[in-house]
Amino acid sequence: MKQRLGLAQALLGNPELLLLDEPTNGLDPAGIHEMRTLIRDLPRRRGVTVFLSSHLLAEVEQIATHLAIISQGQLKFEGKREDLQSRGKPMILVEVDRPERAHELIAGLGLAVTRERNRMWIAPDAQYESSRINTILVNAGIAVSHLATQDLTLEDLFLELTSSASPEKEYAGR
Repeated sequence: MKQRLGLAQALLGNPELLLLDEPTNGLDPAGIHEMRTLIRDLPRRRGVTVFLSSHLLAEVEQIATHLAIISQGQLKFEGKREDLQSRGKPMILVEVDRPERAHELIAGLGLAVTRERNRMWIAPDAQYESSRINTILVNAGIAVSHLATQDLTLEDLFLELTSSASPEKEYAGR
């Protein structure tokens, strides 16, 4: 209730700019959904520019249309969410029955690949897209039970911009 009351108080004066710090903190799932919807609608319905500060990047990803990423006092990115996501290349997630052999085969092609149990995350290139990777694995007698392209999340992109960790390494923890 404090979060909702604080937002209501902030809106009383019909501000042009609204600064929100962790606006969904402490809310239940229904409250989080309601708050997200309200924040997304404020610019259209009330002409308010909303600046949202949060360390919950999955939350930011669902609300923001424009992003600024600041790390150690330096602006690392500013622009539309789509522009940031277009900078990251999608990964290919593959689940197989013989992960050791599949990993060896894909790594032998020169592709960046990480493995966790029977899953692999592969950074495709122009020569090896998902259909070709699938064909290579199947022709090698490896059963592919799942193959999907996954875009990098805002968290993945943030880590790529602010650290030396590559998105491929970050996918390994999933």
